[in-house]
Amino acid sequence: MSKHNVPEELQAEIQAIRDQYKERLVSDKSKLTSLLDGLSLTNANQRVDEIHLILHSISGSAGTFGFDKISEEARRIDEKLKESASQFGQDTIIKLISNDVTRFCQLLDRTSVHNASSSSESASTAKTLQKTNPSRSAHEGEVWLIEENEQLAAQFSKQLVNFNFKINTVTLKEALKLVDKGGWPDATIIDMDGHPFNATADFKTLFTTTEGAPKGLIMLSENDAFDQRIKAAKIRATSFLKKPINLSELVSHLEAVVNEEKSAQPRVMLIDDDKELCSLMKLELESQGMQVSILHDVRNIVSELNEFRPELLLLDMEMPEYSGIDIALLVRQNVQFESLPIVYLSAERNLDKQTEALLFDADDFLVKPISNERLISSIRSRVHRARNLEQLISRDGLTGLLKHATIKEHADRELMRARREKTALSIIMLDIDHFKRVNDTYGHSTGDTVIASLAALLRHRFRQTDIVGRYGGEEFLVILPNTQEQEAFKIVDRIRIAFSEMEFSADNQKFSCTLSAGCICSSHLPDQMDASELIETADKALYESKRNGRNQVSTQQ
Repeated sequence: MSKHNVPEELQAEIQAIRDQYKERLVSDKSKLTSLLDGLSLTNANQRVDEIHLILHSISGSAGTFGFDKISEEARRIDEKLKESASQFGQDTIIKLISNDVTRFCQLLDRTSVHNASSSSESASTAKTLQKTNPSRSAHEGEVWLIEENEQLAAQFSKQLVNFNFKINTVTLKEALKLVDKGGWPDATIIDMDGHPFNATADFKTLFTTTEGAPKGLIMLSENDAFDQRIKAAKIRATSFLKKPINLSELVSHLEAVVNEEKSAQPRVMLIDDDKELCSLMKLELESQGMQVSILHDVRNIVSELNEFRPELLLLDMEMPEYSGIDIALLVRQNVQFESLPIVYLSAERNLDKQTEALLFDADDFLVKPISNERLISSIRSRVHRARNLEQLISRDGLTGLLKHATIKEHADRELMRARREKTALSIIMLDIDHFKRVNDTYGHSTGDTVIASLAALLRHRFRQTDIVGRYGGEEFLVILPNTQEQEAFKIVDRIRIAFSEMEFSADNQKFSCTLSAGCICSSHLPDQMDASELIETADKALYESKRNGRNQVSTQQ
């Protein structure tokens, strides 16, 4: 991809960083020459260490800026220097290093630094930055259901609409035409049993003759044997659900797919003494929407980590005063950062040394120079897994909502924020009516399905700024920042109606449920009330709904 495809402003930033690096190479050559002058047995240890740091830095960064030959030669000399230190005396090392470094400086002279090839890095950077403005699908916001059985299609659509999904039911042949015209939707559900085509063959044709596989592919089938599942895997299905379908499970999978693009971008902290390399990486990562902070003074690392709250720490292995291992161990001394992913970024290619470094509380080791695509992919993968782990710790396993203790902590924080900013905070407590009767009649497994379905409905109907938690059993707590009571009442009443229209089934019996809710607002209550008292007031409003006949929303009296 050519540079002219990159917006001029970004292209100028890239070129400015490259120009700074060219000047840095000229400066590094002068430093190396100066260190060689007067190199003797009396000062060898200090000067060789300084030469090593310069060569190590160049070997890790020059390739990123398009100077591949310089990078490889710096790496070769640096590795030779480290090997020689354990094999030869100082006088021999001085001769070897003098000859090699002198030739390396001559290479820098022969290389036209000010006219260096920009093809490798510029093309890579241009390709990466271009991804920030991808073409949008004409079907964005949709979920396709590829189902030949009209009755099943209608049943699925009716249920999924309650969760605010925009469902478009199509046949496989219709999907072929739609993708050709406008690309894939946010998610695609395919019933592998419900059409007369050969699943693997036709789906492969579908993907190879259009824009490739969809973003999120969910396969449904009555047969969950290995052969059927491997068919789904071969066409890159991200999920496989066995029929009859558990509605809440399907909704959870759809949420994971649809919300992936909408989730907050990763927050990354960079610690590297190579300022030009940091600047380029920051530009590349920010072009992908990531939030990036560069830490230049590692003595402030704890306060900077607390302020920025990164989701991944990208750490150079070798720096003038501290090693990456030193910094990683210091970070892990702080309990709040025990689960923070730490990734080493280094020019070190020795696998034994990489393995040794990973023993000291790090999660991965990336070798410089690294392509933009691999760096971005590695960061996204690590952050994704860290977020999933955090979800397991702080969220209820059945519903995916915040646990009791966590939602109460959020209530405390949001109430303090509301009072500080002088805004309204509404709190809703809601509960499934006659839930014990559901468990007694249809079994606890069906009861869990009802709870999970309501949880999915709450996740979809409330705003991203709202906070939803499972307070206990069939009871839920919702915190709505900057929301007056009347607005909160309207939102939860619409959810009440939607939930009553959902249809559940057990043992060939169909049934529905209702909910009751209590809604209160901080602006209508005394300022001295704390979050626990607000929740208690919402709970009283909930039981007022129960006392008045259920299936309704009550406000504070």
